Amino acid sequence: MSSAPLPHNPRRMAWVEVPDAVVTEIEELAGSAVASVEGSPLGFSPGFAGLVDFADGSRLFLKVMSAARDPWSIEFNRREARVVQQLPAQVQAPSLRWVIEQGDWLVLAYEAIDGVPAEPTADPAHREAMWRGFNELAMVAAPADLPAFHEYQADVMCQWRALADAPDRAARIASLGADGAWVEANLSRLLAWEHDAIEASQGDRLVHGDVRADNVIVAGDTAVFVDWPHASRGAPWLDFAGYLPSYEMYGGGSASEAFRAHPLSESVSTADERAFVAALAGYFTVQSTEPPMAAIHGIREFQRAQAIPALTWLRELAD
Repeated sequence: MSSAPLPHNPRRMAWVEVPDAVVTEIEELAGSAVASVEGSPLGFSPGFAGLVDFADGSRLFLKVMSAARDPWSIEFNRREARVVQQLPAQVQAPSLRWVIEQGDWLVLAYEAIDGVPAEPTADPAHREAMWRGFNELAMVAAPADLPAFHEYQADVMCQWRALADAPDRAARIASLGADGAWVEANLSRLLAWEHDAIEASQGDRLVHGDVRADNVIVAGDTAVFVDWPHASRGAPWLDFAGYLPSYEMYGGGSASEAFRAHPLSESVSTADERAFVAALAGYFTVQSTEPPMAAIHGIREFQRAQAIPALTWLRELAD
């Protein structure tokens, strides 16, 4: 069993922290009183997230956040609401039912998906559902007003440069242990590949931008993708490639072998694969050397755990 860290934020808001006035508005829009609440243990967002059952038998998945408690989370989730409302009908994603903005508080109410969190490294049926889901997502044209991946996620494309220019570069590289020696020896190539990722990532397909197993619900034989604040447009294979370091991290097997075994890789050149993997590895590796984030506890350890398979994949492509 993998000992890799789980995406979990101990600062996640409990339902008891939601003000009575906000609960009252939730009940008014739901048309029924709250009967029970089951918070989700997974995910890094600091606001409340979980299933809420109502007295009339209905159920919703609610996200509740406070600008006073976590100011950065508000616009982040407003963007998700805008994205979800314009997703094409063929996308397997929960529909947004309604939004509340009350003072410092923001509530997003989604349909509750009748399924279970994906466990692709433990359940072959879940893996098959996700692999099909990536294929289906790759066929969806992005809404016209979504930005390009390399623009919206520009921070993914510049981390090796940030490391090269960092005044504490030596200390950061030393903190990477054995991986640090390889990074130091290959930094000029990493900078070039990272720059090439801008071109390699371009396309007109819908890109989720943050697929992890905890952002997927398996309903029957269907993978439903949740949490859409990072959506953009780009190459059809970006989500699958971006997910695979996490897949290997949890014991699913080689990221590079999984990528090349999937139909989405058939049109991807080795140069484009290497460029994007270099950018991924740079993001996970360099971000893991940043100071801890009080608002998102454990994120640096999670990034480092994904950096290890991403660097392994990159070294295979570098030879």
